Amino acid sequence: MKAAWISDAAGGDLSIRVGDTEAPAHADDRLLVNVEATGLTFGEPHWVTNGTMALPDGSKRPLPVIIGHEFAGRIAHVGAATNGFSVGDRVVGLIDFWRNGAAAQQASVLPSEITALPDAVSAVEASTLPIGALTAWQALFDFARLKAGETLLVHGGAGAVGTFAIQIAKGVGARVIATARGVEALALCRELGADEAIDTTTTRFEDVAGPVDVVFDTVGRDLLERSWQFVEPGARLVTISGEAEDAPSPERAKKLGIEAFWFIVKPDPAQLAEIIRWVADGRITAQVDRTYRLGEARQAFLDAESRAKRGKTVLTV
Repeated sequence: MKAAWISDAAGGDLSIRVGDTEAPAHADDRLLVNVEATGLTFGEPHWVTNGTMALPDGSKRPLPVIIGHEFAGRIAHVGAATNGFSVGDRVVGLIDFWRNGAAAQQASVLPSEITALPDAVSAVEASTLPIGALTAWQALFDFARLKAGETLLVHGGAGAVGTFAIQIAKGVGARVIATARGVEALALCRELGADEAIDTTTTRFEDVAGPVDVVFDTVGRDLLERSWQFVEPGARLVTISGEAEDAPSPERAKKLGIEAFWFIVKPDPAQLAEIIRWVADGRITAQVDRTYRLGEARQAFLDAESRAKRGKTVLTV
């Protein structure tokens, strides 16, 4: 089969290669999926080679590694020990990061990583959800416990995760303030429902945002550090930036009287199924920045360095 993979330890975009490789083998506890679309995460080459996404024993993953862990497609084979799915079923899912991904003609998945995909949602739309929307869902509900009437500040509102965070938060009745960079990004945040959009290239968010209950940071660096100084006692701060060693300090959070969390999204079919329902009934709109063919995977990574992104980049297979 054809696939896109990380070929060497350089870790950059130039390490992405596309070519022929062996199709995944049948296994009793796995299903094989004919992949139709795969969402790209541009930091993945660095995660794999610097050990962020290590194997369960802590060792680095041996190369090559097939990229693209969120996907949509159709079941091609069901293992003898699996149940709940049949050949031909449309599915969407998130493959654990320590295994080969789905930027390929076929992917091997566990039943616990996928959920049914209705005809009302396209494969391209669906392939943006298992990381972007699921990350936002878990950040806002599992960690921040966001409730109706609260105010959320989301950093990176026009990004692949931030676009979903705005919509999900509005969907539960929260007030949303989004930070972004540039006129188009600000317009997108407002279009998705943000009550206020702040251009970080011209304005300090802490000067205009006012008190918030939750900060969800998808950007890191200076915005995250300034958020520590901005939040008031009782607030919750959730970040997905950096690596495990960059996780918020419990001691610092306690001293400020806040709760602070860092996490990596995990497969959750039940949550993903609920997100799919929100997409199908119009409460969430997937933001597809650009699509490429599988054979253009390397070019997609190269292009990403030189342009602002609005939502998710998708490979079609």
